[in-house]
Amino acid sequence: MAAVVYLLDNISFKNYNVLVSDSSGIFDKTKFKEGVKKDWSDEHGFDVDLQNRFKDSRTISISCFVHAKSLKETIEKYNAFLNEIDKKGSRRISVIVDSLRMECQVFRDNSAETNLIYNDSDAVATFTLNLIENFPVKRILQSKSKTTTITISSNKVMVINWGDGVEQYTTSSNQNYTHTYLDENVYYPIIMGDLDAITQFQTNADILWSKY
Repeated sequence: MAAVVYLLDNISFKNYNVLVSDSSGIFDKTKFKEGVKKDWSDEHGFDVDLQNRFKDSRTISISCFVHAKSLKETIEKYNAFLNEIDKKGSRRISVIVDSLRMECQVFRDNSAETNLIYNDSDAVATFTLNLIENFPVKRILQSKSKTTTITISSNKVMVINWGDGVEQYTTSSNQNYTHTYLDENVYYPIIMGDLDAITQFQTNADILWSKY
């Protein structure tokens, strides 16, 4: 079986001395928000609007472990990793298996607790990293150009995350968006929001996932 690679802002978890044993939620389809519902006391069941359905946020859980010779070393490694995740703004989690790649823009909040457990005999500490993807519906691109261009028309606001930490919102007065990267590299921009509201879309980047 191919190795699964986990990246935090395009840096391997291993660079933070963190290894992954399992994860869940990354490829899951999220549940729907409750639609407009009408319930009459003199009728069976209820009526609900199924023509306008919207997804709820996604919760991602990543089971992690670190090798450490002492509890102090464990806490130092754990703390350094969590400090990176808890920086201002959202973080990019990338999961790569052979040619399959998934990108998630996430953050950790008070409802996503971690529970650090250190086993002295094995010199291994385990914890579960719980993250929130608040925009669960996304279009993922792959850009090999130093400058990425996107033309997008929609009656709703979209969020464009360019894959290098820069993020912007679309507006009704502007349809053309351009971003130039500082370094020559491969980047993975994400368009997040109600993709069904898009009426026109063009880009010089490749589309990895049209809608996920």
